[in-house]
Amino acid sequence: MKLEYYNINDFIIYLNNDYIKKYNLKLEENAQENFKKLLNKLKSIYNLELYGYYKINVYINKYYGIIIELFKEDDEYIKIFGDSLDLKILFKNDAKVYYEIEEYNKYNLDKYNIYYYNNKFYIEIIYNNNIKEYLNLLESSKIIYGTQLEKIINNLIKI
Repeated sequence: MKLEYYNINDFIIYLNNDYIKKYNLKLEENAQENFKKLLNKLKSIYNLELYGYYKINVYINKYYGIIIELFKEDDEYIKIFGDSLDLKILFKNDAKVYYEIEEYNKYNLDKYNIYYYNNKFYIEIIYNNNIKEYLNLLESSKIIYGTQLEKIINNLIKI
């Protein structure tokens, strides 16, 4: 699991498949309740102050796992409801996740679609059964998904 801050109110949680299996997370079932449990766990681990109204985007990818974006919407909510937590959750199943890398020649072209744009390479996994290779890819890449991917996807040139 990885937590990335935009600011004190907005952040991203990266939950890879291993973490999801280890803690038996089923975020799609009883989403509101399970997210509140997950957020309470994160509050205690990372000392977060979570209260108010959050818009949440959940990107589900079969190779990576789940990426959760949390954006605090309105501070007026706090004035009315105090320190309670309310969530608006949008699931994006089968979300595309690309991996931005510097060079692609060490990867098996049969398992990936590889693209080029703006002096960078992007990998899309089409088949993966080698965990060591995948962990190496994770370690040496930046994850691109959601609106960031939408901005570049039409400019990508397939190699």
